[in-house]
Amino acid sequence: MTRVFNFHEHVSQPELVRPETSTPREFKYLSNIDDQIGLRNHIPFVHFYPPSKDFCARDPAALIKQALAKVLVYYYPVAGRLRSSEKGKLVVDCCDEGVIFREAKADITMAELRRINGGLKPPFPMLDQLLVDDIWGSYLITDAPLLRIQVTRLACGGFILAYTFNHCICDAYGAYQFITALSEFCLNLNLIAPSNLPSWGREILKPRTPPIISNPHPEYDISNHPTLAYTETDFKLLAQTSIFFSNADISLLKNQLNGHRNPTFDAVASCLWRARTRTLIKPNAITRLLFPIDTRFRCKPSLPKGYYGSAVVFPCAIAKANELMGKPLHYTASLISEVKKTVMGDEYRASVLDFIEMNGRRGFCMEEAFVVSDMCRLTFANIDFGWGPGVYGGPARAGTGLKPGMVTSIIGHKNEEGVEGVLALVSLPLESEDRFHMEVRKQIHSATSLNLISAL
Repeated sequence: MTRVFNFHEHVSQPELVRPETSTPREFKYLSNIDDQIGLRNHIPFVHFYPPSKDFCARDPAALIKQALAKVLVYYYPVAGRLRSSEKGKLVVDCCDEGVIFREAKADITMAELRRINGGLKPPFPMLDQLLVDDIWGSYLITDAPLLRIQVTRLACGGFILAYTFNHCICDAYGAYQFITALSEFCLNLNLIAPSNLPSWGREILKPRTPPIISNPHPEYDISNHPTLAYTETDFKLLAQTSIFFSNADISLLKNQLNGHRNPTFDAVASCLWRARTRTLIKPNAITRLLFPIDTRFRCKPSLPKGYYGSAVVFPCAIAKANELMGKPLHYTASLISEVKKTVMGDEYRASVLDFIEMNGRRGFCMEEAFVVSDMCRLTFANIDFGWGPGVYGGPARAGTGLKPGMVTSIIGHKNEEGVEGVLALVSLPLESEDRFHMEVRKQIHSATSLNLISAL
C-alpha cells in the first residue's frame, strides 16, 4: 500500500504559454484514428529529476517555460483547440490560444520522495498536487487547452515535470517526440530547430473511397451507446498500483512460452490478462485483451518522419474466462500471437479507418475488456533537460480514459536496487489489489516449480 505523507507546496497561478513567434492560423484535419471516442481523454506523464551541480543555478521552471514557447512554434497545433465539426467529427483550430503552464515549489527533497513507497514509481501519492488536473476544464476535450504542464521545484534543487496531453492530438510516441524536442531547447535556447522536425500528415490516414471493412473489429463497441469520457470521480473509486517484473521474472514467464523466442510483451501481457481475469471476471464470461500496436513503421502508406499523431490500432484477443484461467500460460500467449499476425500487413489499419468512417466514432468495447499498452521502447526517463537523466519518467498512472481501470501500461524500469525489468501500471478496485498481486506472483512462481520438476 502507498504510504501517506504530507508536504507543503506553493503553487503559482496558471498561465497560457503561446508560440514565441507568429504561426499559421488554420484548421487541421484529424484522422479517424485520432478522432475516436476511445481516445477523447488525456494522457498523464511525470518526470523526476535530482539536483545537478552543473545546473544548480538554473531555474527549471523558467527554463522550461522559455523553451516551451520556442518548441510551440514548430508544434503550433498543440497551442490550438479542438472544435466540433460536421457529423460529430473534431478538427484542430490552430488559434494560438496557448497551453497551460504552472510552477510550484515544495518543501521536500528528492531523497525523501525516493523513500516513499519503495522508490519513485507509480502510484505517486502526491500526484494530485503535481498535475494541473484541477483547472480550466481539465476533463474537457473540445474548446480547452491540449497540453497542461506543471514544474515543481524541490527543496534539494531537483524538480518534477508533470504534464497531460489531449490524446486526440498525439499518442504516447508523439508525446515522447514533443518532450524530447522541448528538452533540446532547454539544453540550447539558441537552437534553430528540433533535431526531429514535426510533421502533421494526418491526411494520409483518410478513409478509402468507398470505404471497405476488410477485417473483423471486435475491439469496437457496436452498440448504440458510445463510450463516454471518464470523470475525476471514476479514478478516485479505483486503487492505483504497480507490479515490477525483473528480467529474471520475465525469463521464468518466457520459459512457459516455449523458451525465450517469445517477446517480452507477450509474456507479461499474458500474465497480467490471466491475473486480472482470475481476480475480476466471472468464469463463464467472455474476456477481451486489446493491445495498441504502433503502425508508424509497419504500414503503407508510410507516415512521414516526425509524425506525432495517434497511429495505433487496437487488435483484440478474445477468450472464455474459464479457458484462460484453466489452460497454461502459453495458451494465452498464443492468442496474442495469432491476433498480431492480422495486423502485420497494410490492410488492417486501412480497415480500421474505414470501419470508423462507416460506423461513426464508437468507443472501444468495455465488456470484460482489458487494454495493455507497451511503452517499453519510449525511454522517457532518459530525456535530459540539463539535469541529466530522470529518476523516473513515463506514465503518471494507469488508465487514460475509456473505462477507468481498463488500461495498463508497461514501461522499462530499474528499481531502487538497480535491478532492470519492466513496470506494469495497473488500476483496479481497492478490494481486489492484493488478490491481483498474488495471482501475478503465483504465475511467476509456478514457472519456478516447473523448472524444479523438469530438473529432477
